[in-house]
Amino acid sequence: MARTFTEKIARARGILFDLDNTLYPREKGVFDRVNERIDRFVSVLTTLPPPGVKDLRRDYVQRYGTTLCGLMENHGVQPSEFLEFVHDVPLTDLLSPDEALRDFLSRIDLPKVIFTNASSSHAVRVLDALVVGDQFDGICALEAVGYRGKPHREAYRMAADLLNASADDTLFIDDLDVNVRVGSSLGMKTVYVGAEPLEEADLVVSRVVDMAEHLTGVEWFRG
Repeated sequence: MARTFTEKIARARGILFDLDNTLYPREKGVFDRVNERIDRFVSVLTTLPPPGVKDLRRDYVQRYGTTLCGLMENHGVQPSEFLEFVHDVPLTDLLSPDEALRDFLSRIDLPKVIFTNASSSHAVRVLDALVVGDQFDGICALEAVGYRGKPHREAYRMAADLLNASADDTLFIDDLDVNVRVGSSLGMKTVYVGAEPLEEADLVVSRVVDMAEHLTGVEWFRG
């Protein structure tokens, strides 16, 4: 008999949370601003017109996992320069304290780590804007994984190490289907924050706080 989501995660020892478009709704527009600045960075670097920028980014994501990895490999881009530029967005204009998110996180009695393809400074700024930084036990940002983040499999293992947990004991939450698929392939229990079904995910929710209704009876979640 297939196990329920609750049964699958009952023995979890830690949780990896994605940051952008996972802790807050996509409609907040933060990542749209970041994407615009990535396009601008690539355009200035390569002098490509907008369609060429889109094509190059698509190619780099397919071949290297992220735009940044492609830029580092083929253009010698310094990752710190790239990250500082693309994350220069007005977070306090776009995000505000989220009491519902804070309440949800506070009810989880497990180690919680942010696992993001953003910089550590961007992660801290987002957490500060949402006023939930004290709810997390660590941040696994791009600097911590040698700038080879999701969906590179080694990045997942390094993030899980911060939880002192194996992949099998880790719950992973993300809004990108490719990232969820890799997490599932490593044995992690996965939650996809999205609008469409995803076969590889153990649970699909439209907002991360909607997970609460699926955690009734789980010992590490205060109900």
